[in-house]
Amino acid sequence: MSPIRLLYAASLVLLGVLLALAVLRPTVAPSYSEVQRVQLLERPDQWVVEFSIIHRGKGDMGYTIEVLEEGRRSTQNIVLQEGRTFTYIYHIYRDDLESGRANFTLYREGEERPIEQLTYYLLDPEA
Repeated sequence: MSPIRLLYAASLVLLGVLLALAVLRPTVAPSYSEVQRVQLLERPDQWVVEFSIIHRGKGDMGYTIEVLEEGRRSTQNIVLQEGRTFTYIYHIYRDDLESGRANFTLYREGEERPIEQLTYYLLDPEA
């Protein structure tokens, strides 16, 4: 048998194996977290920040939400089960703001690097 025919036969076998693996082997579910539906709602006396955290990983996962406004730090720890969603709501009152800046940071348990950072500048500097 010529070397070209052997190479052709080997490539057909390899192609068949790859196709069989693609069909028979289940796909791996994504394992990540994400923030969705980030909203900033303005009311006459306050702003409302709302966002959803979706945990698509396996098993339970802890998250920490840090809020920094006017030098005050607020921290909330939550645990999400696999495939669950948590909706976070935070109220910022106009009377409590001087600089108008509010920072939101979301950390996954055991990680120093945040998975999401949001900064809002709420007051008009011209006003």
